[in-house]
Amino acid sequence: MKMPRISVTSRIAAAAAAATLVGGATLATAGPASADYGKGAVYQVELSANASGPQGGGVWLWFGLNRDGTGDYQGSDCGHGGVGAAHDGGDVTWHVSGSQVVINGVALNGLGGFVATVTVPAAFGHYTGTLGSYITLPPFIPANIGSSQLQVAP
Repeated sequence: MKMPRISVTSRIAAAAAAATLVGGATLATAGPASADYGKGAVYQVELSANASGPQGGGVWLWFGLNRDGTGDYQGSDCGHGGVGAAHDGGDVTWHVSGSQVVINGVALNGLGGFVATVTVPAAFGHYTGTLGSYITLPPFIPANIGSSQLQVAP
């Protein structure tokens, strides 16, 4: 008995169907996604604080805060009239004070290593404010200018 000839179109359709089944099976057996940063992270905090214009600048920081009151951060800061953005990063400590998370030990290298304190709500969510709403800045920078975007996440 002669085998029927299978067209190229039929072969492509069969291959696509097989690939779809394999892809679906892979998705069905994949484990749940996890956003945990490090061992025992309690908070992830992202802060963007900016002032526009030729005399403006900004701070962009991300923190991973651990259960034991330690954490680390990465980011940058710059002034528009300066030499550009400077990298910021290192270890921090943190604690809860009332309804706020207080993060200590943040060095802003673009501001000569100014050591800032970051204070954010202890509740997860997205928040907005002015430049100095969530971070202490050197006295020559007015706290009530510009804008801040803050995300506090698990």
